[in-house]
Amino acid sequence: MGIEEIRERNEQIEKRTLMRQEIASLEDKTNVEKLKHFNLISKEREKEIRAIYFERYYKEKWELEIETINDKFIDPKKIVGTHHPAYYERTLFNSVNSLKKFDDILHYFRINPDYYISNESRNKHTKRINLAYKKHEDKYYINGEGNNRFITSIALGLPKILINEITVYDESQEIKNILLWVRENGFKYDIEQEMKSIYDSNPIQLFSDYIDITINGIEQLIIFKDKYERLDVSTLRMKLYKFKSVILNNYQEKYFYSNEINHLFHARYLELREHKLKNQ
Repeated sequence: MGIEEIRERNEQIEKRTLMRQEIASLEDKTNVEKLKHFNLISKEREKEIRAIYFERYYKEKWELEIETINDKFIDPKKIVGTHHPAYYERTLFNSVNSLKKFDDILHYFRINPDYYISNESRNKHTKRINLAYKKHEDKYYINGEGNNRFITSIALGLPKILINEITVYDESQEIKNILLWVRENGFKYDIEQEMKSIYDSNPIQLFSDYIDITINGIEQLIIFKDKYERLDVSTLRMKLYKFKSVILNNYQEKYFYSNEINHLFHARYLELREHKLKNQ
């Protein structure tokens, strides 16, 4: 290493040390006050972040992953929420002031203004930053690491930041329609496996006070909807069903373990009837 390189390195070390000391001297200040101390935000910007509401990120079952985009510049103003419970459902102002690693992020940014637009300037962080993008909303959400980095960038009002990986989601209208129908008709549902398309046969559990059933996939659920809407809940139909149950041996049991929707309505007629009567 030459003399000039040693001199430059020592200057960098001294600069970072002084910056650390100055930031440490502000320990009694809020994070927003620290930004103002370094003239990184104006009074007008402070008013703006007091008014911005930071949403809670969650993914609906009908929001399907459609692609992944790597190393893209985005406008941080489009990042509107996070999955982290310490920062969502509050103002951006409060979220900034809640950041636990803010001093480190402030230090990196003050030392290197290219911190948010260059992978090289972020080499202190082994974890690359990523976002979820809901195409149907045109909004980005923090769905993993990097809340301190992202929320600070939004508060700063930067024109762009480099995102290492963006997972893009879009709505499946067919899945959305059928699952909303389920809710509107008094059922709750649980789908453990992530949906990839309408053709997935992932088990869907429907349950209420009257029934608990499993249906294999959205296509079968659509068939269930059609049968349920046409379900005869008249007293005459109920009496006929009970008569068959008595006269015909194992009338219910022979259908009980079938995956066929038609068989489901034979085996669970009385429970489905009760549910429909209570939710009409």
